Amino acid sequence: MSIETQNFIVDVAIFCIYALITFLGIVSYLKRELYIFQDGNYSISEYVRNIGKNFRRYIFPSALFIGQIVMLATNDKKIYYIDNLFLLFPICNIIIALINRPFRKRLENTVRTRKIMITFFILTAVIFRISVFWSYDETLCKCGLDIVPHWFENDISYMIINFALYLTPLLVVLADVLNKPFYSIKKYKEIST
Repeated sequence: MSIETQNFIVDVAIFCIYALITFLGIVSYLKRELYIFQDGNYSISEYVRNIGKNFRRYIFPSALFIGQIVMLATNDKKIYYIDNLFLLFPICNIIIALINRPFRKRLENTVRTRKIMITFFILTAVIFRISVFWSYDETLCKCGLDIVPHWFENDISYMIINFALYLTPLLVVLADVLNKPFYSIKKYKEIST
């Protein structure tokens, strides 16, 4: 097995472990946000009001989101300082998951909640797919004109996965908004029959 293949396997394994840690944080955060959304009768204005009352819980994810946007905007696309930030990102993601632990009360298992969860996970999968798209990079080899492919060696793919965690409250609302047409169709069918 060549060194490039070994490096590729290690990079993919590290990325998968990182994605799993972040995904577990997303699930924890989602349960809490869905309970809050459900407690407000799925009203977006009530949900936003609740976020305003408990804004302290959202400061840390918002600061990390803005910080990473600034990092992406101030650097060119080829960012190679993963060694410095690799430990910081999962620690921050674990802290967010611990701050936003689900309530002990269980979610009501309604059709609307299931639809929101399914749509939320589709949106999350799209974000994860975008992160894989950004993980590939090519550089010219110093020894000649050979192009050397790099996978999961830049921070962009890790940051994009982080965005799925930081934007969980927004994705919950977006999932509900995307499902609104289906609620209208169902009400129309009930009225017409």
